[in-house]
Amino acid sequence: MAAGRTRDVVYTYRYLRGAMIALLLMLLLSVAYQWWWETDHSCWLGSISAYYYTPARTVFVGSLCALGASLIAYKGHSSEEDVLLNFSGFMAFVVAMVPTVPDNRCGPNAYAQTPSEIAAAVRNNIWSLVVVAVIAAVIVAALKRGAMMRDASARPTARSVLVTLACGGVLLVELTLFLVLRDRFIALSHGIAAVTMVAGIIAVMVLSALRTVERHRAVGDDDGRGYRRIYLAIALALTLALAATVVAKLTVTGFAHVVLVAEVIVIVLFATYWGVQTKELWDLGEVSADEARDLGAPAE
Repeated sequence: MAAGRTRDVVYTYRYLRGAMIALLLMLLLSVAYQWWWETDHSCWLGSISAYYYTPARTVFVGSLCALGASLIAYKGHSSEEDVLLNFSGFMAFVVAMVPTVPDNRCGPNAYAQTPSEIAAAVRNNIWSLVVVAVIAAVIVAALKRGAMMRDASARPTARSVLVTLACGGVLLVELTLFLVLRDRFIALSHGIAAVTMVAGIIAVMVLSALRTVERHRAVGDDDGRGYRRIYLAIALALTLALAATVVAKLTVTGFAHVVLVAEVIVIVLFATYWGVQTKELWDLGEVSADEARDLGAPAE
């Protein structure tokens, strides 16, 4: 492949990583702007998701959908990591398309909707998502089957099969609720999707950390242990934040902004991880030879 084409692939890979950080920053800035200018600095809603019913809705939905598409498009460094990125990306779409309950603590919501309007929007959006997801899954399965026939090493590992089954179980629960118990789906799926999306990201961090030294050794660099420690520390912090949020949501009644604080922490930690890993991969020449072949080009 020509050098110019190789450069295009690598630059696209880099821009995709940078765009994901920009999307997270845009989401935080939109919520902060809504608080600063629209509520006289006097009131925060209980979660970022609650800003769906404010003028920040477009950025909230748009940034989550774009982030979901980016996670799905991004190629993981292992088959199980790729499954988890695809799963988290899909769940980002669900978080965006199925709103949380309205939060009226700051007064009437500018973009309030009736339950029937919300149900109609969810029905339209999720059906579109499900149909496209099924079509994409069929195409990907056909491509992978062809790859396995050409190369036995392309067969899925036992670990990737287990990860796929776990993610598929969550998707099956969500789909069953949508098809059979639509009201319960609207009430529960936003929370399920948000928690499992973060859990998938945490798993990606751990898997990436475990492969960090291997990535560095592949290019003759033994200095990958520092990155591994950073990734594991961020994964641990995210796990604690997620667990604390679930516990606090079920037990704490005096503080109404537990979820909001936790969501901000999750976004900042994920952006930090993604930025640090971007620096790591950039310093490694972005991709190893094997990863470059996955992208369709030789490594730089």
